[in-house]
Amino acid sequence: MKAQSIKSSTANSESAQSSIQLETPMKSFKKLYLILILLGAIALAFGGPVGILFGIVIGWVAAYLTLQGISGFKLMKLNFKDYPLPHPVTDVQLYEHLSSISFHPDFKLEQGVWGIRFIFKNMTAHKIHIDQKKQTYSIISKLTKKNLVKKRHNPGVTEYSFAFTAVPIIKQLVDEAAASLSEPDSSSAKGSN
Repeated sequence: MKAQSIKSSTANSESAQSSIQLETPMKSFKKLYLILILLGAIALAFGGPVGILFGIVIGWVAAYLTLQGISGFKLMKLNFKDYPLPHPVTDVQLYEHLSSISFHPDFKLEQGVWGIRFIFKNMTAHKIHIDQKKQTYSIISKLTKKNLVKKRHNPGVTEYSFAFTAVPIIKQLVDEAAASLSEPDSSSAKGSN
């Protein structure tokens, strides 16, 4: 019995330390490359082999730009989505509470004059923007500066894939932190009655 509990705790610690699998939400759009390349080749087939080659290049460029545009639009929708705050909280309070929580090693928490941000896999930065008037927050995602240069091919798709994977996890962390910050107020109110 003791051996089973040791094995299960070892398995739990190994699964907790494993890397978060990156989701590929743009996978269904990859067929766009094939379709537009074929359309380009067929459209310019009257020009012979050079026309077909030119059509393939034009189809690839059209697919690449279309995919970047779609992923950019989806990323903007994800960035400008407002999530309700269960309790009024400031950046400082949220940072203090989040820094006391242990979360996955793929995430790093930072605070600066720009507010709180999570770094996910050293690739993307996710800033928490709190709107005190509306009692909402948003998670604004973007590639880190060094990865803007490194990931020149498909930067929009890469950025959206990382944001699509990280935002639900960050949202859950922020919601739990904000909810736990509201608990002491409710217990002190009960104690005063």
